[in-house]
Amino acid sequence: MGEFNFSITMDLSIPDFMDATIPLQDISNAIAADAKKNIRTQRSPDGSRFMPLSRRTINRKGFSMALLDKGIMFNAIRSYKVRKNVMAVSVMPRGKPRRDLLALIHQEIGVPSKEHGRVARPFLGVSKKREQWAVRRMERWINARIQKAAHKYINVKF
Repeated sequence: MGEFNFSITMDLSIPDFMDATIPLQDISNAIAADAKKNIRTQRSPDGSRFMPLSRRTINRKGFSMALLDKGIMFNAIRSYKVRKNVMAVSVMPRGKPRRDLLALIHQEIGVPSKEHGRVARPFLGVSKKREQWAVRRMERWINARIQKAAHKYINVKF
């Protein structure tokens, strides 16, 4: 009986998807910048306007911008790396009272208002526009990893 031999050579491309720090940092930095922009423009991530301040609060502050008194909370909005492939955007715990707790109240619980009950002014979040941008950013990163993937040639002989 005769002998039959054959050889298969495979070109495998193995992309490195293990460390997405760069695109995730880009995304979280953009979300933090959006939070600051939301305060400056007095809008929520969904585009709705903040409830105006009461006349009494405007008189106390001397201006009518919500969430911006001394600028401590505004300047405490940060993007940071928690661990590999995990980023966070939050308000750092600084000042007295702590601005992270004040941010939670304004974002979720709301402040008491005689006219409107509790008034929340959410400023942290991801708008649809930012979400679409983040998806495109990750797609570009994935495509770049695929393009730069190391080629491994495997020869199998039978």
